[in-house]
Amino acid sequence: MVKKDAGVKIPVLDKDNYFHWKVKMHLHLMSMDERYVDCIEKGPYVPMKFASRVGLPDDAPDVEIPKPVSEWTIEDVAEVHKDKRTMNILFNDLEQEMFDSVINCTTSKEVWDTVRTLCEGTEQVRENKMQLLIQQYEHFHFKAGETLNDTFSRFQKLLNGLKLYGRIYQTKDSNLKFLRALPKEWKPVTVSLRNT
Repeated sequence: MVKKDAGVKIPVLDKDNYFHWKVKMHLHLMSMDERYVDCIEKGPYVPMKFASRVGLPDDAPDVEIPKPVSEWTIEDVAEVHKDKRTMNILFNDLEQEMFDSVINCTTSKEVWDTVRTLCEGTEQVRENKMQLLIQQYEHFHFKAGETLNDTFSRFQKLLNGLKLYGRIYQTKDSNLKFLRALPKEWKPVTVSLRNT
């Protein structure tokens, strides 16, 4: 299911499409306002000011403290409001079951992190999944009955999965890995591909 927002397709998340949703949503938020991405990654904007130096020695460091709401500028209000807009975008793009799990979140970062944990698991689970993908990469091989396109698609999907977990291989290394995975009867193809 896809929603439209001013002509832009917004993906609706369910647990089965989390990785695709995450990439698409990140790009969607970035295209609307880079600060929206800051909201999900760093948390909401907090207007700050320097604390009064009255009674402090001259060499005391400046200390920043949150501004009271009564001192917020128009720009501060606009920046603070971006977190609520980001939350609204995220809330509207979750299926009901997922929404029920984040309804009490108070920031877009909390929503983003909760959805990530629900879909990917804890940090330990994510590490285990990445290790499994690394093992699949290291032992990647051609499967009987596969076409070259099938093998390449499976390999590309594996590389994309690794990239989502932060493991990126150099193109040269992954190309050689793929060529080594091809069966002996494709040796002429392998040789010609290595020479290009």
